[in-house]
Amino acid sequence: MNNLMPRDFTINGIQRFGITLAGPPCEPLQENTEEFTWLAFAAHAGVSILEKVAGRQVMTTLGVTLVQEWLRGDSDFRFLGDLARMAEYVDDFLCAIRGNFPRVVVDSLGGLDVIAEARRIPSQDHSFSKYDPKRAGGIYYNRSQVSQMVSAAREANGTSRHGRKMSARFRTFLFMFAIATAHELTHLFVGYLAQGQDSTLSYTPPTLSYLNYTGPSRGESGRWLESLLFGGSIEFYRDSLDDDGQAGIPYILDSNALARKIEPSCVRQLVTNIRDFDTFPFTTTGEALTVEERREKGLLSMGSIYVNASQSSGAHMRSRWEGPAPLYDISADELCRVPLEPRRVLVKIRVV
Repeated sequence: MNNLMPRDFTINGIQRFGITLAGPPCEPLQENTEEFTWLAFAAHAGVSILEKVAGRQVMTTLGVTLVQEWLRGDSDFRFLGDLARMAEYVDDFLCAIRGNFPRVVVDSLGGLDVIAEARRIPSQDHSFSKYDPKRAGGIYYNRSQVSQMVSAAREANGTSRHGRKMSARFRTFLFMFAIATAHELTHLFVGYLAQGQDSTLSYTPPTLSYLNYTGPSRGESGRWLESLLFGGSIEFYRDSLDDDGQAGIPYILDSNALARKIEPSCVRQLVTNIRDFDTFPFTTTGEALTVEERREKGLLSMGSIYVNASQSSGAHMRSRWEGPAPLYDISADELCRVPLEPRRVLVKIRVV
């Protein structure tokens, strides 16, 4: 298809972006739907978080630490790159993600407690400079959570108390999916450094983790990145005074599992002004709560960005099962209007 837009249309936007609805039968998610629009924004915001100076620095630290742990292992798995070039690898990875966003699938992920999940596609492509994100893996988003975001956005307005409540809920959902995207891209970055190798040892080693729910046998690079970049891992707690369609209240858990509420203005600023957002670690408000204090207050965990198996047990995306989806280029300016105009249909270019 001919490109009728200015050449700089997609600078810092998302290119070759498409979404598949898991089946059977699997089918593309129509590009003029609300779900497509809002997940496109989440993809853009998630990449933007990692592209910040702080994000690149943490990813570089993660990459160096990861490779050092790999090199300590007594196995046939070997890192095929140059440790001294890690910052360059981070830049190349993020550039590739912008230019050809990984496959996106909306699917049931076993309940509301799992927000998103990354899956690799095993390959024999061992080139750092020619990384193809769509051939390397994809991100699954929880269908139930996406549906709840749709419901909130449809009732959002600035003219009634209920509408303002739904507007805040919609922003929290966008925040949730943006953070989830950054987290899952971290797992795909591990796959990028492994360069298509798919042995158990090519995943995150147990020494790289943070408040790991499954014990010491598995690594968790996404939560490790959250701890350095955000100030702790992100968890969403149910508000006992709210209804079942809620996104929850975002908290940060420190290394002692003490929970601090993320400042609502921090959530709002990240969502409505991701271009200029640079508050790392995230700001918090209120007292730090222990597990017992959270239970006493009725704060029950609704879910985290953590997914319990796929990052270390070799869960794979099957190309023929997801099927192809039309792909679009979307500019950053278009994407940044989404939180302020929830019902907006994105202007985009179909490229496939």
